[in-house]
Amino acid sequence: MQTYANDLTETLDTMDSKKANRIESVTSGAHKTIDKVSESARPAVDRLTASAHQAVDTLAGIASGAADTLGVKGEQLKGATDEMTQTARDYVRENPLISLGIAVAGGLLLSRLLSSR
Repeated sequence: MQTYANDLTETLDTMDSKKANRIESVTSGAHKTIDKVSESARPAVDRLTASAHQAVDTLAGIASGAADTLGVKGEQLKGATDEMTQTARDYVRENPLISLGIAVAGGLLLSRLLSSR
């Protein structure tokens, strides 16, 4: 009986050892697969990162150009507004009665438009 128990113990130990080896083999294979996938994905991720950086740089350049253009157009508009204001002042100084008549007519017209509502 003792021999049978020893044989059974050895068999169980062998089975445990085989299971442990199999688990280690599967685990090692999984790690290798993960490493391969990671290595193969790295170039794609690098390309994607480079493309994203390039897109951001392009958008920043476009936004900067648009801001510069808006700044120039804003200055042009300010200059045009100043010029029109100066022209209106000059006209009022040169033709005060006509300017007064235009102002009165505009006021009456606005009064009628707003009172009819």
